[in-house]
Amino acid sequence: SETEGNGLHKALNEFWNSWSQLSNQPESEPARMQVKVQSDVLASRFRGMHSQLKGLRNEINGRLVATINQVNELGQKVAELNKQINSFEGGGQRIANDMRDARNQAIEDLSELVDVNSFEDPNGRTTVIIGRDWTLVEGNNRYQLEGKMKGGELGMLNIDGVSTNDNRRDLTRIFREGEMSEMLRMRDDTIVEYQKNLDEIAFSLAGKVNKLHATGTGINSASEMMKSTFGLNSAALNQPLPFLKDGIFQLHLVDPHNEILETYEIEIQAGKDTLPDIVQRLNQTINDPGLLRASIEGDGSLLLQSGSNYKFIFGEDQSSIAQVLGLNSFFDTLKGAEDIQLSRHIIENTNNISTGKDLIPGDNRVALEIAKLQTRPTMRDETMTFDEYYNGVLTGMGLKIQRNQTEQAQQESMVRQFKEIRSSISAVNMDEELTDMMQYQKAYEASARFINTVDKMMETVINM
Repeated sequence: SETEGNGLHKALNEFWNSWSQLSNQPESEPARMQVKVQSDVLASRFRGMHSQLKGLRNEINGRLVATINQVNELGQKVAELNKQINSFEGGGQRIANDMRDARNQAIEDLSELVDVNSFEDPNGRTTVIIGRDWTLVEGNNRYQLEGKMKGGELGMLNIDGVSTNDNRRDLTRIFREGEMSEMLRMRDDTIVEYQKNLDEIAFSLAGKVNKLHATGTGINSASEMMKSTFGLNSAALNQPLPFLKDGIFQLHLVDPHNEILETYEIEIQAGKDTLPDIVQRLNQTINDPGLLRASIEGDGSLLLQSGSNYKFIFGEDQSSIAQVLGLNSFFDTLKGAEDIQLSRHIIENTNNISTGKDLIPGDNRVALEIAKLQTRPTMRDETMTFDEYYNGVLTGMGLKIQRNQTEQAQQESMVRQFKEIRSSISAVNMDEELTDMMQYQKAYEASARFINTVDKMMETVINM
């Protein structure tokens, strides 16, 4: 857990420490191996947390489906009892006490799950309204709730109200009390917010590390061939490349002794240049495919290839194109915490970990810059370090748990008060006020119970 030091904090600290060690010994094989191992642990921790959060959302969806079924069954029960009470009391001579008790009980049970308003019509039939304003039971008719997976968004089960003629309305946001609203709040606010924060950390970390790593070099890490991680579909190939900056991009041609023979420099225009534009400009600048050439592969990725006896490395990159396309990257990710992983060429050979520049032996400039990211404000418009940002996220979660516990204590106190008032009212006097009171009592009891479950879930999340 975070408190015991097994969580993301620990993984982040060990990641930074490994880079710091490597900056002291840039050519050490054990130090390089340590960077690889700790980076893999960190990426795996991000993916594991994402997967657990997704699991929690799915668990809540399962509970929601069960709750929807309960609401429908109770609605059916009330509608059937309405019919029986109306038929039994039709002449006005008899009172269906047992049936009325059963109906009150069903409405009470319903109030544990959702917020309920109910009133009786002149024929003794009860109308039941749930949430802010949706009619579940009217006379002998009851309508239905249905769970529906939301297209495109994983783990989002919406709640539809289905009335006559299959008229549908999205009711997901209309519940304010009971187990249903607590579950939705946990799933759609707490978990989603935490997932977004986690993605932001993973995405930002990968981006900042990759930007520095892309223009660095490792040990004998010049390439004969390099393919970008990210391929573009045909529509994207005709669009200006996103996330570029105006500036130069350099490629160095090197000989078998790692000496730089030639430097090619192209100007890149953000918001204007497409990948085909950049490839064409590179090839025109190099002007000899026997030395080095750029091309676009069938999957829309960029391929750089040197002629025999030559290799290449990256020089300055003001444009961020290497980072944008995933050239010489350290981490690969498109989504953040869900898919962050070490780049294949790092897994295959730790000599490819960039520590310096221009293949200079013993150069530690890049490793040093990456290690310094730990204490640099890089998050939230460069106002917070990664640690400060994540601490803020955990503090926010802790405050939510505290707030929930206060709320739970209040709910339990209300339940006690209701019970005292109820017992002081004569058992004979089962009027509407008392029925309402019982509904509120049930709602508060259910809320207090589920808040406890929610806290346990949130603590699971924090302690991942």
